[in-house]
Amino acid sequence: MIEFSFEKDITRLHAAWSEWKWAHRTENNTFVQIDRLNGFYGSGKTEFIRQYLHKYKDSGFVSFHGHDGRDELRVFCMQYLHGETAENWLDAMKCFMQRLGDSCFLLFVEGDDESAPYKEFSEALDMVNCLDVIYTVPVVTTEPIPKQRYGNISPRSIADFIQVFPDYSYQDVIRLQGLTGGLPAVAKELDAGLAFEDNLKRLLRFDSAFSRMLPDILNRLFRSPDSYHPIMYSIACGRHRLSEIAKEIGFPNNKCGKYLEALIKAGLVKAEREDPKSFARYYLTNSYLDSWYLYVYKNRYLQIVDDQRLYRFALKTIDRMIAMPALYSACRRYILNQREKDRYNLFVEYTEGKSNSVHMRYKDGFRLKFDFILEYDRRVLLCVYPRSYDERYTKAQMEYYIKAARAYGSLDDDVTLFVFSCNRFSDWCVHQAARYPQLFCVTAERLKY
Repeated sequence: MIEFSFEKDITRLHAAWSEWKWAHRTENNTFVQIDRLNGFYGSGKTEFIRQYLHKYKDSGFVSFHGHDGRDELRVFCMQYLHGETAENWLDAMKCFMQRLGDSCFLLFVEGDDESAPYKEFSEALDMVNCLDVIYTVPVVTTEPIPKQRYGNISPRSIADFIQVFPDYSYQDVIRLQGLTGGLPAVAKELDAGLAFEDNLKRLLRFDSAFSRMLPDILNRLFRSPDSYHPIMYSIACGRHRLSEIAKEIGFPNNKCGKYLEALIKAGLVKAEREDPKSFARYYLTNSYLDSWYLYVYKNRYLQIVDDQRLYRFALKTIDRMIAMPALYSACRRYILNQREKDRYNLFVEYTEGKSNSVHMRYKDGFRLKFDFILEYDRRVLLCVYPRSYDERYTKAQMEYYIKAARAYGSLDDDVTLFVFSCNRFSDWCVHQAARYPQLFCVTAERLKY
């Protein structure tokens, strides 16, 4: 079993919490607000809270999942009131406030905010006027958000998997990250001491977390989950337009559209548009969802009677259908995070349905491709994805890319060029990246969320 560290996520959230406490003590109103703890299904929110509570004692956790409120009140009293009893949440909060005194307390709250126990808890907080002392952080499930900030628990990245599987080739690391979507709840049964082939067989077992998690999610979300499987399977197979999906599954467009809206609200599907007036293209929000529908949804029979055949099918198609698309998504997330840090606001114009790839050929026969070119206000962003896992850029290749980029403008100001590779760049390429401020040579170890 493998374990992922949430140290960086914990540090970000604790820094925001420390800033809130400082602002509270100094009566400074210009502090960072911690809106919520959010993350995709299985991204490790519970494990994050466990590690955070173990490290920082001025924090707690309340869950209203599967309870009528009385059990959680009893647990809260035992843990935070040292066994004192309380008739209701109002009495419990009054007693807790007395124990806190001038101290501040961070409380993670999980559950349906529309449920009666949750509302009773919230009303008790309001009535004792403790919001200046007890800071509540709702724990919610959303689609993956590619931003490194407090409160956002992203799926584990390729860089995280490289650390957990130090003896694996980058090819196998990217395959495992793509198959599991970087979700610790799916990857928990993997073993860094086993070969990649053995771990792949573990994932494809009929009783694995990989096989069971998605059906469990849909069963919790929808009364008739079987109605949603065909839509998500169609998207995983490459149908991204509403008309294509509806035709594939035999639903009228309006009915299919309503199901898609429900899936978008649940965070399982996202809609991309080239502009506000264009038709949407629909994608599954995590590569684990694609993996499940491609290898499990219609292969339950093989999981039981011929798992070797399923294993061979997965091994044959994993690079084209899962791993390389997941690698390209990681490259796009890297650019988006760079834009958040600096001034690469061109990326906001990019959508999956409009990549604008451009092929070029020189007189000496050399061919190159920019995977997408974005232009805005005389500024240009160029991107080059890795063609294969073992591709290495030579001096001649990089010279051609720099020359082609210069045709759009200056690499010192107007043009930004990202070149991605699974392997390390040569010293000459690294020197060129240092020479041109807007040339970025990015290796797999830097592909973080």
